[in-house]
Amino acid sequence: MKVLMISTVQAFFRQRSGMFFVLMGLLFGFLSGREHYAFAVFFLTDRFGMLYLGGIWLLYTLLCLHFIKTLWIQPEYNFIYNTRLWPSSKRFLRFGMMALGFLQPILYYGIYIISIAKQDRLLGNIWPIFVWYILFSLSLILLSEWRIRNPVLYHAKNKTIFNWPFPRPVSWIYWSVEWLFRERGLTLLACKAGAIGVSMCTLIYYNTDNYDLRLPAVGLSLGYLLNVGISFELFHWENEVWLWNRSLPISITTRFKRILLTHALIIIPETLIAAKYQLLSLFEIIQLYGLGLAILMLFHAYLYKQGGILEDLLKPVLIGFVILTLFILYKIPVWGLAGAGLLSSFYLYSKWYGRNEISL
Repeated sequence: MKVLMISTVQAFFRQRSGMFFVLMGLLFGFLSGREHYAFAVFFLTDRFGMLYLGGIWLLYTLLCLHFIKTLWIQPEYNFIYNTRLWPSSKRFLRFGMMALGFLQPILYYGIYIISIAKQDRLLGNIWPIFVWYILFSLSLILLSEWRIRNPVLYHAKNKTIFNWPFPRPVSWIYWSVEWLFRERGLTLLACKAGAIGVSMCTLIYYNTDNYDLRLPAVGLSLGYLLNVGISFELFHWENEVWLWNRSLPISITTRFKRILLTHALIIIPETLIAAKYQLLSLFEIIQLYGLGLAILMLFHAYLYKQGGILEDLLKPVLIGFVILTLFILYKIPVWGLAGAGLLSSFYLYSKWYGRNEISL
């Protein structure tokens, strides 16, 4: 059962992590709690609300069905057909658990709708939710059963019907971000979820009373700092995966600009959250954005000196955050900290890049 969940369900969420990242940004970054509540009430009270909800969930289920159908015909998944040795009842139960693993997003949203229905005394309208759960789970179970009863022991790649008409961009920054989405999607999703969550909590608390810029500076700095996992993966990409890039005749300044722009793109979602709440002025948001960028660039420059694994680097990261917090509390201007951090990161990057052997 564990192998089934890891090889199929976990593979689905890993390969689709970029999609879930975008959806999470749309649902929790740009929609407020009041708008989420309005959608839930619409599904519960409109005449065709539950049909609309079922249609949305059906699209997600079709995506899961297509994934199972195409994944299990891969040569490396021939072992999956050994599940035919399980008794029928055990196979049905385990495929059912796998189906629930695939349907986690709609299960969680269904729980949210049920909580709203209980709050607004609309529990009599929630019965279609359980019908959708049963139908969609059965569809995944039946497809899984059909797939193992009709094994495909080879997979011939067909030519795609539609080809993207635009050439792939010749851009170091694009290739780096694309590699993050394709190969390190789970890291990207986990880091951005934590960073966005901390940023939202900071701004919500900031709105409860009259505070100066020091509170969001500390809170958002922590949020930006949670992207160190992504910065570490970019370091890994450049120094272990894309090795030939290190031999190209590119100046240190150009390399620094590229990695700076890449980090600048990475932390845009948290900055959009700060702009969405409309609690800070444009100049304050720019200062906080520059401070977050400076923090990540200092960490990235430090990687060229220290290297190693991420767990060994958490202690200096925490020490640096404590020192930064003290600077902020002593009312050193945020723009000054941001400027000093960016200049220091460029100096350290120029000093440590390629000078010492990097231990990965």
